[in-house]
Amino acid sequence: MKQYGIYIRQGSGTPYMIHFYDNIDSTKQKLYEMIQLEEERQRPYFVDNDFFNNKYRLVGNLRYFLIKEREVSEWKNYSEIEEKRETNNKIIYFDKVKYKTKIHF
Repeated sequence: MKQYGIYIRQGSGTPYMIHFYDNIDSTKQKLYEMIQLEEERQRPYFVDNDFFNNKYRLVGNLRYFLIKEREVSEWKNYSEIEEKRETNNKIIYFDKVKYKTKIHF
């Protein structure tokens, strides 16, 4: 099962994701609503998905939109036996790091 979300970044600001959906049609509908709002306010925007024909170029301080998708699996019962079995097969490497300690009296 896939999940879709809208990734947004304003200029060089911190990006964030909102509006998570289970199907692409609902996601696109919300994206087009957000674009309509940008149009009404006469603000430049850029959608970085192949289905969209951009009116503006990706330059300057504009609002950047991107629909992202990911696989979401079904819930399964938790098992400590399985958890231990998975962690026992992992090899952990540590870098050789020297630690200096200062002792104050």
